Amino acid sequence: MKIPENILESYHETKNIKSAEPFGGGHINDTFLITSVDNQKYILQKVNKNVFRTDAIVKNYGIVLKNIFEYQKKNNVKLTPDILKSVNGDFHVFDEEGSVWRLAEFIPGAKAYAISPDADVSYNAAKAMGRFQLFLNTLPSDEFDFTIINFHDPERRFKAFEEALKVTDKDLYKKAIPEIEFSLKNKNIVGEYNAVVNKLPSKVTHNDTKLDNILFYDDDNKTLVIDLDTIMPSTVLFDYGDMVRTFTSPAPEDEKDITKVGFRKEHFEALTKGYIEGLEGDLEPVEKDNLLLGAKTIIYEQILRFLTDYLLNNPYYKVKYPEHNLVRTRTQIKILEYIIDNGDELKDFIDKI
Repeated sequence: MKIPENILESYHETKNIKSAEPFGGGHINDTFLITSVDNQKYILQKVNKNVFRTDAIVKNYGIVLKNIFEYQKKNNVKLTPDILKSVNGDFHVFDEEGSVWRLAEFIPGAKAYAISPDADVSYNAAKAMGRFQLFLNTLPSDEFDFTIINFHDPERRFKAFEEALKVTDKDLYKKAIPEIEFSLKNKNIVGEYNAVVNKLPSKVTHNDTKLDNILFYDDDNKTLVIDLDTIMPSTVLFDYGDMVRTFTSPAPEDEKDITKVGFRKEHFEALTKGYIEGLEGDLEPVEKDNLLLGAKTIIYEQILRFLTDYLLNNPYYKVKYPEHNLVRTRTQIKILEYIIDNGDELKDFIDKI
């Protein structure tokens, strides 16, 4: 993919470059590592306008970045890599096709983990998200737009699953009978979430807190939160839940050997402790009391999303083979089964922090 000339010309840092190489493993945006003629490195990213509402991206980033510089200076912290301004003073630049681009600082030696290697990484990653949420709690949620409409909506996901059951191919249905039965059996999770959602405070949240959205650098002693495109009004329950979903298993979410998938309790305890400590008490009782429900809900929602996509012959998620989404469904089911079976013990741990 060629970077438009007007984008490179829009930044002092990229007017003269030595190279531009694809960077990272993201599946949505296009990301490049830019090396300037004086050997300075930067991250240039094109936002996928087919996924995100670009006007909302520009607006939300503007609010976040306007406030985060002062917050970081006042509190002597660094929460996320700097987004650089264009020659016109903008954080985003539009190309001729209507897509938006942004330029960020490159953090030398930074790395991200797809799977948490130990409980310390889970603790530090969750604490980074907690600290970032502490900043987001200072922002007015009613000033933010939704970059993706209905991003987290368990009831809507269940209805889409029901519709998929009506139109799916018979052979696809037969291969997924255990997964379909599990999903139908646990519809009560949607009801449990609906019963508390109106009691939860609406906050600005990250909404995509998987482990590889935290950068570790300086020998893993420092952390930064990245991928801010989904920042919008929601609830901390989903942010906490997605950490549980992605930190606790020792296997990737598309592991074919289900015996390798599991729930590492020590990682659950570490991330829970880290997140709550990072928030420094800025968590309302109704939020803390329903954190585990947040984990159950978002994992169940992800089960529905993967399974629905499989039943519709994979129109949304990228797949490497026809059953890829069914395999993903099975890994999520195993994690959720553990939480359901051990819910009282896990809830007791949260309550004691």
